[in-house]
Amino acid sequence: MNAKAIHKIRLLAPQNRGNLLDILVFVFNLSLMWIVTRLSLGLVRQAETDRPAMLAISLFFAGLLVLQPLGPILKRWSVHQRKAEGSSAGIAGCLITFYIFPYIVIMLIISLNASLYFLEAFRDSRWQEISYPILLGGIVMSFVNAVLIYRYFLAPKRQPRWKFLTTPQAEWLGDTCMLLNVICFQILWSSFTASAFFSEWVTKTPLGKAGSFTDLLGRLILIGAVAMLVYFPPRIFYLVEDKHLKLTLLTMLLANLPLIVRLVVF
Repeated sequence: MNAKAIHKIRLLAPQNRGNLLDILVFVFNLSLMWIVTRLSLGLVRQAETDRPAMLAISLFFAGLLVLQPLGPILKRWSVHQRKAEGSSAGIAGCLITFYIFPYIVIMLIISLNASLYFLEAFRDSRWQEISYPILLGGIVMSFVNAVLIYRYFLAPKRQPRWKFLTTPQAEWLGDTCMLLNVICFQILWSSFTASAFFSEWVTKTPLGKAGSFTDLLGRLILIGAVAMLVYFPPRIFYLVEDKHLKLTLLTMLLANLPLIVRLVVF
């Protein structure tokens, strides 16, 4: 990419906010993620015996489930208006069919965790009776979310009934929801990779002598690939308008770099 093309890239422009999101996630991972991860792991350990901690984790998963369609709903009109004016369709349309099935699986796992922690938090309580309807509601919501997200990639045939959805403020709010969604997924990924299970899995699968160049390179490739797969689902929406694929791949890698380095080196 030449200097003239780079000069034309404005991070605050609607088409480039995906790159801005990557940079913000990089800053978060570099500065605050280790603190949030320690707090998350402490909460998980506390939840082994403490019911308020169980409820807090249940609410986190439930909130993540509710958060999923908000960004796409708020941004859909604005995105397709720009596409109608000649904006590039990007590569997301080619990938969405392969994305929906694993997305539904992820949503089902999230809803199951929300219900199980809620069930455990209110064990031997009258509130336990509503845990099963909540589980059923979570399953239904997983599929509803998939439909709402799939519609994001389809051009609307008429204006939204709520006029706010056609405003720039709605799009900025949608960008905020998407950023929060990506950060929540990063917290889940960071907490999982900091667990004893993941550490044991990584140390049991060395590619060469422990600490050797081939071992570090193998871990780098393996963990980098998994990190990008985890990062991709909440990031896919910005690919609809992506015009700088090479830059996007670079900023996506940058966003995950602090976690990848921590896992490979330390």
